[in-house]
Amino acid sequence: MKTKLNYWLMAGVVAMATITSCGSDDDDSLPPIDGYNNSNEVSSGNLLAHWSFDDTNSERISNTAASNTYGSVTYTTGQIGNALKLDQGALVYPTINAINTANALNNYTVSLWVNITNNKRSANSGFTSLFSLIPTNATDVWGDVNACVETSRHLPSSDTLELKNLQRSHTEGGVITNDNLAMFNDDTDKGKWFMGAKKWAHYVMTWNATTNEYKLYANGSSHGAYDARNEGGIMIMDVPVKAVFGSLASSDIGFAEAGEQRDWNPWATAMIDDVRVYNTVLSQVEITALYNLGVAGR
Repeated sequence: MKTKLNYWLMAGVVAMATITSCGSDDDDSLPPIDGYNNSNEVSSGNLLAHWSFDDTNSERISNTAASNTYGSVTYTTGQIGNALKLDQGALVYPTINAINTANALNNYTVSLWVNITNNKRSANSGFTSLFSLIPTNATDVWGDVNACVETSRHLPSSDTLELKNLQRSHTEGGVITNDNLAMFNDDTDKGKWFMGAKKWAHYVMTWNATTNEYKLYANGSSHGAYDARNEGGIMIMDVPVKAVFGSLASSDIGFAEAGEQRDWNPWATAMIDDVRVYNTVLSQVEITALYNLGVAGR
C-alpha cells in the first residue's frame, strides 16, 4: 500500500510540474507584428508627441496636460487601452516644446484612431476637427496642421468616412495651403472612398517636402484623392502653436483673433485614441504596422 501511495504522490508532483510548465509558456511575450512588439516601437526616434488617452489627457512624452477643456470630455474603451470621448467637446493644450518650433515638422506624419458618426441633417450637424496645431495668433479657423472629417456631407446612417487633411506652411513668399480628402477623384482617377464610419478607424497623414506629396491613409491603405501637390516644400509653422482636439480656432477656446466658433464647425462628437506626431514621413510598411498593431490592441 505504501508503495502505491508513493507512486500516486510522485505522479501528482509530475502532473503539477507539467501544469506549471504550461502556465509559464502562456506567460511568454506575444509574437511581434510586422517586426514590432507594440506601436511605440515604430519610428520611435522620430516620435515627438503621443497622446494615449488612457484615463488621462496628458501628452505622454512631455507629460503636458490640457490647459482647458470645453463641453463634455470623458474617457471610454478605445482601440488601444482607453480613448478620449468628446460629446460636443474640445481640449486645448499649452505649447509643447518638441512641436513648437517653426521647423519641427518640415516633414511629418500624424497618426490617430477615430470612431465617429456622420451628422448631416442632425441637430449638431457640421464639420469635425479631430486634431490641430494652431498658431496662438490665428486670425481664421485653420491651424497649420489639421486632421478632420467632412461629417456634415454624409447622413448618420452612412458608413462613408470622408477624412480631410489640411496644412498651412508659412514661407517667405506667403502662406501655402494644401489639403487632401479620402474620396475618389473623377478627374484623375485617384483616391478612393473609405467605409470607416461608426467604428474604430486608423487615420494617417504624411507630408513629404521633397516630393510635395500630402498623403492620406485609412486602415493602412492610401485613400487620398489629391496626394500630389504643386508646391509646398518644407513645412514651416507659425509658432507658437497649441495642440487642439475637437475644434478649429475660435475665440471661444482662447484664440482671441480667430473670431467666434463657426456654426459649421461645432465642437466634436467623436472618440479619439493613440494620437502620434512624428517629424518624418513614415513609410507604407510602417503605417501598415501601426494599423496591424492597433488592431491587436498594441
